[in-house]
Amino acid sequence: MIKRSFFGLVKPKLQYEIIDEAQAEPVSIKASKQIMLYIDQSLENTGNALLKTGDPVKAGQKIAMTDSVDYLLSSKSGQISKISTFVGIMGKKFTSVTIDVDSESSQTVDESFKNVCQTPSLENARDFLAGLPGQPDFNGFFDMDKPVKAIVVLGVDDDLLSTTNQYFVKNNIIAIKTGVDLLCKITGISNAILIVPQHLEQVAGSSGAIVKTVDSEYPSAHPELIMQHILASEDGKSKSKSGIAFFSAEAVCAIGAAYNTGKLPLEKIVTFVSKNGNKQLVSVPIGTPIQDILNKFNETLNDGDRVILGGPMKGISAFSAEYPVLPDTDAIIIQDKNQITERSDTACINCGECVRVCPANIQVNQLIRFLEAGQYEEAADQNDLFSCIECGFCSYVCESRIPVFQHIKLAKHTLESMKAAEESNA
Repeated sequence: MIKRSFFGLVKPKLQYEIIDEAQAEPVSIKASKQIMLYIDQSLENTGNALLKTGDPVKAGQKIAMTDSVDYLLSSKSGQISKISTFVGIMGKKFTSVTIDVDSESSQTVDESFKNVCQTPSLENARDFLAGLPGQPDFNGFFDMDKPVKAIVVLGVDDDLLSTTNQYFVKNNIIAIKTGVDLLCKITGISNAILIVPQHLEQVAGSSGAIVKTVDSEYPSAHPELIMQHILASEDGKSKSKSGIAFFSAEAVCAIGAAYNTGKLPLEKIVTFVSKNGNKQLVSVPIGTPIQDILNKFNETLNDGDRVILGGPMKGISAFSAEYPVLPDTDAIIIQDKNQITERSDTACINCGECVRVCPANIQVNQLIRFLEAGQYEEAADQNDLFSCIECGFCSYVCESRIPVFQHIKLAKHTLESMKAAEESNA
């Protein structure tokens, strides 16, 4: 709920969701007939592809078109029925791999990770665990120019309505400890910090990590703000420049479980929010179409309804209910068309609401004028475009209903694409 000052002098406040003390266990949902994986590789650049239509796939097998660090893990065994290009947000191209799932009695498991799990290392973690729930990223540990000095586990959810990471802190704190211990062992880093909401501070004490808390006001759980305010060193400088590796609580639990059992956990915990606002944690195999979740809860999509991947502030609309649950999908929201706030082409009225709420202290009312005119380089040079942490608060409070957040993301993407093209040509 948003809270506003009567006089409009205090910025409005949004409160994070607090996990229910009597939180029910996640509802288990099985993939019906197919799973689908979107790999961060363009099909146009795969050359001699490692996979082709008709290939058999085992549960836990790495799914990639080339020998690269970009891969996902198949949560089920089956046969590849389709490989195609999927165009995502901002025109980014992925390779979509559709797998027809074997029956439960015919499931086969890939043993590649089991053969190396007895000797945990950064190398086999990067090679086998990057597709686990929570999508842990190990690449930063291999950057010698920016050595990692601290591991930060996010036991908070950085968007509204979601309680996915809180669930793991509340119910799996020993699993978090196991994962943290393993991460410290394979990286050689002893500085591990667990970030939790204030109401979970006592539970988090059993993790073995240093516990720090964030308050309930959005967007205090954003990683950029955590680095700036919570992880500030004694001399007042942020640790962000000295190297921090972020992992979600779910990812840390999955890492610990993988090494302890030799089996790759491939069930993703997701906060599902129905049209009527009911929230339920669900457990689904990675790659499961959203439609399977809708069927479980008898939720019907009508023309004009919206499927949002992520929370209400930073989430992205999916074009279809066939879109899959991916390793980093923490929340799915179904929004009735009658509850959707229409955007407009009304010009900025300079009310100052966006400036008042901006945690990065950007003059958003000036920035949006450059962005609407397509003057992206000027926006970056003169109005702190790249200082934006993309919390989405500006769009939420905009009196003119300007999609400020989307303008900012488009501008950043365009400039980064231009820079990449220039470097490629050079």
